[in-house]
Amino acid sequence: MYVKAKSIGKFTRGKEKKNPSDEGSGGQVGKGQVGGQEVGKKSAGSSSTVNTANTECTQKVHPLSTSGALYDPAFLKVASPLYDMHMGCENMGPMLYSLIRFLKPKRVLEIGAGYTSLFLLQALVDNGKEEERMRRMKEGEGCVCEGVEWSVEGYLEGRGRDGKGSILHIVDNMEHSATTAHLVMDAAKELGIDEYLNVVVADCYELNPEVAFGEEELDFVWLDGISTDERFEGLYKEYWKNLKCGGHAAVHSTLTNTTSKAWLSKIHAERSAEASKVAVDFHVKIYDSEMTDLETLAQIILSSTKVDVEGRGDVEFTGKFRLDSIGYGIKKLVLFATAESMEAGEATAELIADIWEEEIQSVDVEEGGQGRMEGWGAFKEIGFLEPHKTRQNSFTIMQKREGYVEETYSWSP
Repeated sequence: MYVKAKSIGKFTRGKEKKNPSDEGSGGQVGKGQVGGQEVGKKSAGSSSTVNTANTECTQKVHPLSTSGALYDPAFLKVASPLYDMHMGCENMGPMLYSLIRFLKPKRVLEIGAGYTSLFLLQALVDNGKEEERMRRMKEGEGCVCEGVEWSVEGYLEGRGRDGKGSILHIVDNMEHSATTAHLVMDAAKELGIDEYLNVVVADCYELNPEVAFGEEELDFVWLDGISTDERFEGLYKEYWKNLKCGGHAAVHSTLTNTTSKAWLSKIHAERSAEASKVAVDFHVKIYDSEMTDLETLAQIILSSTKVDVEGRGDVEFTGKFRLDSIGYGIKKLVLFATAESMEAGEATAELIADIWEEEIQSVDVEEGGQGRMEGWGAFKEIGFLEPHKTRQNSFTIMQKREGYVEETYSWSP
């Protein structure tokens, strides 16, 4: 059991310590200390020294109290050469570090490398250390607070030991005149955390995300310094598709320039139009014979990506389908789409049945959920502004909410 001590920011096992004011200056937080832990020196009651940004501190503090290399001057010293005023990330770096520590993503993507890269990377590493401390508590006396389990059941089983499995993908073509991206690898090696880093030197607009990072979805995406490019809207949509439900995408400098305001407004307009549509699934029962190439048939049906049903609105296929085996010589092809109305979906089903009547037994249309996912889907958005700056002074973060609901763990906070 851990009992809160009177000394600032510390916990001690079993009994309370004296107030630092009763012990003289030795118990106070002062110059050369990080989060109440003195750097490079042994202090009274400590069991080890803290020398570098990634040295594990074993002083008598609660295992889950605030910790992390961000609070160590050694980390900031290594990160400092990557700062450039033009990029305006002096507050953005610590903000991203805090977001990654809070949200606990495993797969993070950054478009546009530099100062913020080290903060993202260090946060992933520090998450791993925090999880290890939690794991040791569970293996020991238990990770329990006032008799209640503190850690979510099964959470640690999905996380690698010491943060293994977490990765920061960085894409940068290294061509910006003010870039410090080329320094990131050296800085990561100096901090001893480069194994969590994957740097892709490429033009982000010419990169296929699934080829570069695999088919597994991303948990967090950070896009910096490219929102003025006319191709940015398409790029953002592409990575939005690769973001998991519940994941977050953040973009730098969005609130006080006309370019970023324009594409944000367009997103909202598209989302409003999309919200008025219905996600539909077409269930096409097909005779399974050697004469029928089912996948080719699906592609032919989908080749007309948008069907205009006169007087009833449009139906737009997502391009994806699923093939199920029913038996008795019948297979079912499920096509995903969005429709301006269910009437338009039903009319399209009749159209498919008429054109492919020899191959198709029947076509049914139902309200579905997968068609809508090809658009923006439901999302939450908030912007943050640094009021003292004229440029590089803000960021917007969006959470993908379609099909995502937080779990309920307790009746009280």
